[in-house]
Amino acid sequence: MRGFILRFPNGKPKAMTFSYDDGVIEDLRLMELMKKYGIKGTFNYNTCFYEDTDEPAARLKISDIKAVANDTQFEIACHGHMHPYYTFLPQAAATNDIMTNRKKLEHITGKIIRGFAYPSISAFNDISETALKAAGIVYARMATRNNNFYLPENWFRWEPTCHHKDSIKTYEEFSKITNPRSKPLVMYVWGHSFEFERENNWELIEELFEKCHDNPEIWCATNMEIYNYVNAFESLVFSANGKKFIIPPQLIYGEFLIQPKKQVAASL
Repeated sequence: MRGFILRFPNGKPKAMTFSYDDGVIEDLRLMELMKKYGIKGTFNYNTCFYEDTDEPAARLKISDIKAVANDTQFEIACHGHMHPYYTFLPQAAATNDIMTNRKKLEHITGKIIRGFAYPSISAFNDISETALKAAGIVYARMATRNNNFYLPENWFRWEPTCHHKDSIKTYEEFSKITNPRSKPLVMYVWGHSFEFERENNWELIEELFEKCHDNPEIWCATNMEIYNYVNAFESLVFSANGKKFIIPPQLIYGEFLIQPKKQVAASL
């Protein structure tokens, strides 16, 4: 027996995920395009704008956020209460900002929020990572890009593949990779939806959605769905000969396809 290789639901070797920041009003148009093509995405919100009864004109209303939270196609994640530079904050202040953000989002949505996107390129360090763990966050997306398709080694420093402005070229590279023999691949795209309006290039993201929607190798998922799926797989407990496995009850999630020398399907 050679071992086991993780595959995404239905044996798919690839996933795509999208992450958009700041809760701006243009998110609504982006979500409509996602619904049109069956694309899932994660939206990262600050909460300092919802301190008063007057809601900000350029951002989503509380009713919009509740609607997003109730749509299984989307995930809501934290983005810092005040959108701070955590590298310049003491540990207590960083933890307080993240916890405030999480509590307020959970109060608005009625959902448990465990994802996070760093609010700037320089916002991540050991202090912010410790603060995230203390606040019950399980993954954090960086505001950089690495131009590769690998799963993160550290979920608190999850680096996207590319910004959406480079996504078509990156997707062409991604689609050329067939039957990866190691771990499955992920193309992670991030950005801000107001950029499409500012640069008048909504057709760019719609073209990308159309391409990945038509690709049978790709599982479109939220950030949290990928995190949950991979961690559930890594928590499987195998027998010594590798012919049997058990799933810890608290981690039952989705559907796996385990690939030893012969493909064996395991439904959870």
